[in-house]
Amino acid sequence: MNKNPFAPEVPCHRVVKSNGELGGFADDLSVKIKRLQKEGVLVKNGKIIDFKKISV
Repeated sequence: MNKNPFAPEVPCHRVVKSNGELGGFADDLSVKIKRLQKEGVLVKNGKIIDFKKISV
């Protein structure tokens, strides 16, 4: 995932751990958070808020 040449069009920033934690990111983690927040995903303390409600 960290070698995705098509980011952000191919949204690898949406890949998170099964417990809602953000996990890693090739760029700075703040970039991942900003992209998720731009899509309406709330993040607090490195974890997605209401993860069970929005996970697919």
